Amino acid sequence: MIPLALALLAAATFPATPIALTSNKPFVQVTIDGSAPQWFILDTGNNGVSVVARECAERLQLQRGAEERADIGAGSGADIRIATARHAVHLRTLGDTFTVAEPRVFALGHVSKVEGRRVDGLLGNDFLSTHVVEIDYAKRAITLRDPGTFQPRPDATVVPLNLETGWPIVNGTVTTRGGRTVPCRLIIDTGVRFTVALFRPFSERNGFYEGASLSNVVIGSGAGGVSRGDVARARALTLGGATFEEPVVLFARDTTGVFSADGPDGIVGGEILRRHRVTFDYPHARMILEPYPGTPMTAFEYDMSGLFLSVDAPDYAKIRVLSVGSETPAAQAGLKADDEIVSIDGKATPDLTLDQARNLLRTPGARRLEVRRDGQTLQVRLETKRLV
Repeated sequence: MIPLALALLAAATFPATPIALTSNKPFVQVTIDGSAPQWFILDTGNNGVSVVARECAERLQLQRGAEERADIGAGSGADIRIATARHAVHLRTLGDTFTVAEPRVFALGHVSKVEGRRVDGLLGNDFLSTHVVEIDYAKRAITLRDPGTFQPRPDATVVPLNLETGWPIVNGTVTTRGGRTVPCRLIIDTGVRFTVALFRPFSERNGFYEGASLSNVVIGSGAGGVSRGDVARARALTLGGATFEEPVVLFARDTTGVFSADGPDGIVGGEILRRHRVTFDYPHARMILEPYPGTPMTAFEYDMSGLFLSVDAPDYAKIRVLSVGSETPAAQAGLKADDEIVSIDGKATPDLTLDQARNLLRTPGARRLEVRRDGQTLQVRLETKRLV
């Protein structure tokens, strides 16, 4: 009998590949028809063919057809126009090569600004459907496993996936602070940063807006533009056999884009996924969750400032305020949309990254901000506190 450790080793089709982890999202290097490496998000929320950013297509002189206006992804307000490349492209990533017959092309520059780095494309269902993809968030590595021999570890939690729509959808429940448990169907999306967001029709039907800690604030920015919603803390969230206590839940108010869809009911993102080694086994319609041994499940936190931040292209170094929630510490401190955050507690950009700035503002305490506004430099004291 082959020892389990050796069997698992043999099941690796390719060696582990280092990745970048930014904003809770796995970024992988991809070459396009032999190009220099580009940075794509491995995006389980992309239920179609892989996407090449228009900005990347222009750099690589990728020929494409006419653009057509479309509403895609989360958020609203972005003028998204989709084209299709005139020729098939060959993408090489994670040690494997595959062909995309009709890759979609649309702008992702606005997405790059909220990620804090350039986004050159999105690996989608066309790649994931034929691979077993293990994401080790702690080690910042991805391993492709052999679909024919892969077996989950005995102590792993196996969550069935419904893949009929191209999205990996799980059956789960949300339990409110008052103890009401509501069944739901949730997309598992490696391409979003938050814990869980529930779509507007589902939130309306279940009265989730009532008693929210934050109301009608910017909760994210996706391919379709900015999303607004309410924020609260639930008692529990379940995904198959996995349970998460006291998660922060977003209740979308969007009237366009995926957050306005009536079915499925919401999206689970990287704030939950990063606490595990996660394997997406599309060939067997399952997701495998393995909590890291010896690491306690840390509390789910949310921004404690009231700021939603982005960065300026093309170097993604200057941090800028995209929005300020009303009646939050940031509003009380006099911060405004379009302010440039030069430093926080003495750490200045570009050494201070967008991820680092967000993390500093997710802990309570007094923060010293240097802010640039209309050519003037301001010193601002910001008292962060739990808002959710």
